[in-house]
Amino acid sequence: MSKTATIFNIQRFSIHDGRGIRTTIFFKGCPLACQWCHNPESQSFRPEVLYYEERCRHCGDCAAACPQKNIRLSGGVLTAGDRCAHCGTCAEVCVAEARRVAGRTVTVPELLAEVEKDLVFFDDSAGGVTLSGGEPASQADFAIDFLEACRSRGIHTAIETCGVAGLETFLRLASSADLVFFDLKFIDREAHRLYAGASNTIILRNLKAILDAGIRPVVRIPVVPGINDTAAETGHFAWFLAGLPVQGVELMPFHRVGQDKYRRLGRLCPVAEVQEPSPEEMAHFHDALSSAGVEVSMGGSR
Repeated sequence: MSKTATIFNIQRFSIHDGRGIRTTIFFKGCPLACQWCHNPESQSFRPEVLYYEERCRHCGDCAAACPQKNIRLSGGVLTAGDRCAHCGTCAEVCVAEARRVAGRTVTVPELLAEVEKDLVFFDDSAGGVTLSGGEPASQADFAIDFLEACRSRGIHTAIETCGVAGLETFLRLASSADLVFFDLKFIDREAHRLYAGASNTIILRNLKAILDAGIRPVVRIPVVPGINDTAAETGHFAWFLAGLPVQGVELMPFHRVGQDKYRRLGRLCPVAEVQEPSPEEMAHFHDALSSAGVEVSMGGSR
């Protein structure tokens, strides 16, 4: 029986997730809960329903179809309660597509057939496939099989990972990809626990392990103003990264594009008041690393 995984998006024509034109697969579920996450629908491992109120015709079809009677139409406004079973029935009956399910199950052959539609773009641009999320390592057995299937078809592969996984599993996954993007949020452990929901002990251990194994990742740092761009934390990054045999470091500026998704999920965004970093703030972070001898560049938004 073919392994399955839960994904929530396939993004074609990506240009910030590796070389060339890429197809990025977003896996559902993440062991961290970063407060600035721009894909909050990626955090839970189960499917979730997003509500696009601006598309809603307030017809009440979703309320009538909901097996849990979790949606109520009152005063022309549809309100969802806390009994959602994530079955997707409401999305199936909504002709206006005001309700959408984030999360579907795929097999390796199904997903490979999807990305093979883009082979011509990969060939013309030296592109390929990138696994992101969520966290691919949380569905590692599937991810490894899929990466090997891509390799058998001559497709360049990359993974973007937060680095949280068992050591042996993580080494197998990282070894299965042609390129590893390794996210670092903080070096300070307590700050990482506060803002990302867990310690970074396993993350730093796994980074060391792949370096010891000869894998040279690209380290990505999300730059979140007032949170991880302080003088103390940029100093920690500079100290930690100086001399590490990585391919390079990319600074990924925080952006607010994903904040509407929290509302669509019925959640509050933890960093709703945080603004996107200015060019000067990005340059300050860049210079702090560069002056320590770290090869650093500006990446796409995160």
